[in-house]
Amino acid sequence: MKPDSPIQSVPLVGSEYARRLQKLAIMTAGDLIYHIPHRYDDYSLVSDMSRLQPGETVTIRGQITAIKNQYTRGGRKIQMATVSDGERNIEVTWFNQPFIIRTLPEGTWVSLSGKINWFGRKRVLVSPEYEKLPPGGETDTIHTGRLVPVYPETYGVSSKWLRSRTARLLPQIIQEFTDFLPENIRKKNKLMELSEALQKIHFPENLEDAQKARKRLAFDEFFEIQLAALLRRKNWKNKKLAHKLHIDQTKVLELTNSLPFQLTQAQKRTMREILADLGKGHAMNRLLEGDVGSGKTVVAALACLVSFDNGFQS
Repeated sequence: MKPDSPIQSVPLVGSEYARRLQKLAIMTAGDLIYHIPHRYDDYSLVSDMSRLQPGETVTIRGQITAIKNQYTRGGRKIQMATVSDGERNIEVTWFNQPFIIRTLPEGTWVSLSGKINWFGRKRVLVSPEYEKLPPGGETDTIHTGRLVPVYPETYGVSSKWLRSRTARLLPQIIQEFTDFLPENIRKKNKLMELSEALQKIHFPENLEDAQKARKRLAFDEFFEIQLAALLRRKNWKNKKLAHKLHIDQTKVLELTNSLPFQLTQAQKRTMREILADLGKGHAMNRLLEGDVGSGKTVVAALACLVSFDNGFQS
């Protein structure tokens, strides 16, 4: 699998999902990897059932010992399950999700992440995220029991779907991304390697990992913008030839000495840079920026003097 492979070449992505993913600008396998989370749900607290407290957001693991639909007076369905860790039980409820009865039948081992609430006199896990486990309940998880990435979504494409496909794709493609940043730049800016950043932006061990990964990817984006700007400037300089202006230092000094104030060091530095550009054979492209009253006008006036003195408009 290559980063430029069509998205339909990713396992379990058919033509219908490919069409939906276009709305998220995901056309290739690489686009899917660079579709990064905008936040994380913290389900990293894996708790023993004996220690569950109302109001906590926790992850529990156990076996479903009973599950059924219960109907409300309005005709809506509540899915009610009992989950056991072998010693203790807890009630779990979902609302109007009848498919869960088929997805999580009695006997299924699950990891459940959500908030503990009171329901009558019972502690109940309400509308949790769920993930099937192998018998015995021990395995790595991607939807529960950790920092769980939440992605920008579109109709028919949930964060859970994106997590599943990304988790499958990462091991197949991660080494195909070339780290274009030189090692000295990475070390100077304390940046992760690209492969590590792509792994940890999706599945971080903790928030610090996620922040470091985001820092690396943000640096890449700004670095590429700056490189593109430098390339455009170089091409522009090669194509946009201009008149090389003669700088009469005597007249420049006459104007500065006639001012009722002394130029600041910042004004002098800026003036030197502008005059140096005017003395070159290519067009100058600068933005003169400063606070109100900081002295931008007098610096511009000096540039106008040089242009006027060479017979050009100013």
